[in-house]
Amino acid sequence: MTHSVPTARSRAARTVAAVLAVAAVAALTLGPRALVAPARGEFMRVMDAAAAPLLAAIPYGDPERTLNVVMFVPLGATIALLLRRRSWPVAILAGFALSACVEYAQGSIPGRVPDPADILWNTVGGAIGVVVVTVVRLVGAAVRGRTKAGRMPRPAP
Repeated sequence: MTHSVPTARSRAARTVAAVLAVAAVAALTLGPRALVAPARGEFMRVMDAAAAPLLAAIPYGDPERTLNVVMFVPLGATIALLLRRRSWPVAILAGFALSACVEYAQGSIPGRVPDPADILWNTVGGAIGVVVVTVVRLVGAAVRGRTKAGRMPRPAP
C-alpha cells in the first residue's frame, strides 16, 4: 500500500466530518423551531442538571452561551483538520463567517431571532476546536520527533 492512499482516505474522512459538522450547525440553527426545540430543550436540561455549578464558576457561563460554543467546537476542529497547521486562523474565520451568515439568515426565518452575541460565542467555540486540533498536532509532532531521534544511531564517543 502506498503512502498516498491513507492520506487520500484520511482527507476524505476529514472532509466528510467537516460537511457533517456544517450540516449539523445548519440544521440546529436554521431548522424549524418545532424540529430543533426538543434537542435544544434536552441540552438545556442536561446543562441545568449536570453543569450548573461549573457554569456558575465560569464568567458569562450560561446554558445558551454554552450551547453556542459547544455547537461550533466540532466545526472549528474539522475545518482545522482540512488545513495545514499554519493556516489555522482560516478555520476561525470560517467559523465566524458561517455564524454571521446563520444569524443573518435567521432574520428571515419565522420563529428565529438573530442575536449578534451568538456570533461571538459561536466563534469562541470554533476557536476552541482549532486550539484542540493544534495542540494535538503539536504534541504528535513532538512525539514523532522524539521517536525519530531515538532511532537514529548515536555517534561514537
